[in-house]
Amino acid sequence: MNHRSIPIATVVCALLGTASAALAQGAPGACVAPGSSLRLDHVPIAVGDLEALSQRLTDEFGFRVRSPEPDDNGLATASIPFGDGTRLELRTMQPAPGPGTPGTLEAQRYADLIADGGGGAYLAFSGPAPAGVLDIAGELEPELTATSAGAGGRVAFPRGHPLHPVFFVTSDPESVTSADPGPHPNGARGLEAVWVMVEDPGRLTRFLLAFGARDCGPSRHPEHLHGRAVGIRGGTVYVVDARLWMADPESAPVVSLTVGGGPESVSDNIVLGNAGGLWIELRPTDAGSEPPNPAGPADPEENG
Repeated sequence: MNHRSIPIATVVCALLGTASAALAQGAPGACVAPGSSLRLDHVPIAVGDLEALSQRLTDEFGFRVRSPEPDDNGLATASIPFGDGTRLELRTMQPAPGPGTPGTLEAQRYADLIADGGGGAYLAFSGPAPAGVLDIAGELEPELTATSAGAGGRVAFPRGHPLHPVFFVTSDPESVTSADPGPHPNGARGLEAVWVMVEDPGRLTRFLLAFGARDCGPSRHPEHLHGRAVGIRGGTVYVVDARLWMADPESAPVVSLTVGGGPESVSDNIVLGNAGGLWIELRPTDAGSEPPNPAGPADPEENG
C-alpha cells in the first residue's frame, strides 16, 4: 500500500520541530555490540540546493564540508567526513548534459527524493567483504546482491525490496585516517546513531542480528518516534516501522541521526528543512570513549 496521506518530512517536523532541549536531555541510552562485524559507515542525503545547505552547515553549525565532486551516475556529492571514518554525503543532481540523456536508477531515486523535499536517502554499513556479507546473510535474504567486489565492494537490495534503504560496503581500516578532514569547529567526531524507517522493522532487526548485533528492545525518541534499538560496533540503529506513520515507502527513510562530538562540543539539534526535515543531533561525548551498553531498553514497552 502506498501511503501518501502524510509526507514523511511533515511527520518528522511535526514530531521533532519543537523538541531541541528535550532531545538533548532525554535521548535514549546508547546500545552497542563491540563484537558485531557491522559498523555505521555513511548516510547519503538527497539535497535540492547543495550549495546553500553546505554553506549553512559550515557557517551556522561548524561542520567542514568538502567541495562537491561529480560521479558517473549524474550526481554531485559534497561529503562531511569524520575522524572515525564515518561520514555524511550531501548528494544532488548534476545538470543534465542534454535532452534524451538516459539517467541511472540511482540518479532517478535521488531525483524522486529531491522532488519530495529531500532527506536521508540510505543507511550504509561497513563490515565484511561482499562475499562475507552473502555468506552470513545470503540464505536469510536471497535477494541480497553484490553489485561490486574488492576494495569498492558493495552489497545491496533491489529497488522495491523492504530493506532497500540499507546497503553494505567493504570496510577499509585506512579510511579512518585518510578520510579525516581535521577537526570540525563544532568538535564533531563521527556517527553514533541513526533512526531509519522501513516497512518491515522485524525483518531488518533479524538481518542485523545475523551479523552479531545486539537487540536492546523497544526505544522511544523523546518526541514519540518509536523504534527498536539495535546495537552494532560503535553505534546504534533505531529501526522504525514506516507503516505506523503512514509514510510513503518511497520517502526518505533516514529521519534522524546523532553525531558524537568531543567533551568540548556544544550540544546542538539541527532540523534540515531543505533536506526533508532530517534531524541531526550533535551530542558531546568523552574523548576516546565508546558509548556504554544500557542495562536494558531505553524505553521499555510491550512488543506488538
